[in-house]
Amino acid sequence: MRRLLLFLPLFFLAPAAVSQTDDFGAWMTFSINKGIAGKLDLNFDQEFRLRYNLTDVNLFYTNVGLAYRFTKWFKISGTYRFIYKHKDDNTWGVRHRGYVDLAFRTKPGRYVLSYRARLQSEIRTAGYSNEYGKVPEIYFRNLFKAGYKVNDVVTPYLATEIRFQIQNPRIPYHNGIDRSRFIGGLDYAINQNNTFGAYFLFQKEWNVKNPETLYIIGLEYVLSID
Repeated sequence: MRRLLLFLPLFFLAPAAVSQTDDFGAWMTFSINKGIAGKLDLNFDQEFRLRYNLTDVNLFYTNVGLAYRFTKWFKISGTYRFIYKHKDDNTWGVRHRGYVDLAFRTKPGRYVLSYRARLQSEIRTAGYSNEYGKVPEIYFRNLFKAGYKVNDVVTPYLATEIRFQIQNPRIPYHNGIDRSRFIGGLDYAINQNNTFGAYFLFQKEWNVKNPETLYIIGLEYVLSID
């Protein structure tokens, strides 16, 4: 465990050494997971994001979804996200996103490895130009995560995500990797039903005209209801 904490700063300094910092922000999330029938769960998330070195609101979003756990190591879920986005011209716009996840993980134990595959589609409506109509942006996202359960309360983890562009009418010249993320965090189980988490996220864009690099501090609180 001590070795993991020792090398955690190097995990982020390596990409930062070759990237220029464009912005620093914060993401704050409240989640509720409610079992509704057998292996079927209802999920709700509310997130608030700050940008421009914590001086400006970036967006609010609300997730509502269902997840079905086939086994302890495999589940499938579908989610709708309503996004209220603060645009650069100081107006607000509405986006609608839907996505399907396939999630795999090792059996519960001290070491936990997981993989999530996500296919997502998003359209822009109120507050945005109709130049592209309702042509959706479509992405395929891959998240890999490794955690170490120190005890029944504390679980540090490292994760990385790669996003592939399938369709985006605003960037028609590119198909392939357009964004990567590196994440290091810590989950603290207050009790069986309440978990607090904190993380640091480094995000870099690829193959776009004006690539953006983000450094994000994240806080999250999860309430699980049986």
